[in-house]
Amino acid sequence: MGAAVAIGMADGDDPPTVDVPVTVDTPEAVVRFLAGWLVADGQLPAAELEPVVGRVLRREACGSTGIGRGLAVPHGYSDAIERVAFVAGRLAAPLDWSAIDGEPVRVVALVVGTGSGTPAALQALGEAVRRLRGGPSKG
Repeated sequence: MGAAVAIGMADGDDPPTVDVPVTVDTPEAVVRFLAGWLVADGQLPAAELEPVVGRVLRREACGSTGIGRGLAVPHGYSDAIERVAFVAGRLAAPLDWSAIDGEPVRVVALVVGTGSGTPAALQALGEAVRRLRGGPSKG
């Protein structure tokens, strides 16, 4: 699925990062690729792949998670995990994600929280954005 450094966010280290192939060239394909990587890495049960992808895409349909400066943070949840699942994908080519600043996205961080909108999941989402933007960690 691509070269990645698997380091858990809860450990205070950088998030795992994977190179996304050039053939993965739509937001839906990127979400599917990254969710598949989470399954392969053992962060997400295989049975949760399609439900999580569906939740993430439904959330994306409500409004783009392209937050600007070349970054998108699609996110969803799973009741089947006990720890937030996270991976950042470096895109082989910039991709239109309808970002808030109108710029194409180069990095996509998929965050899958535990449960539906729990405070821990929302904190993990904020932490992921801070780390990807190079800001100080609060954890």
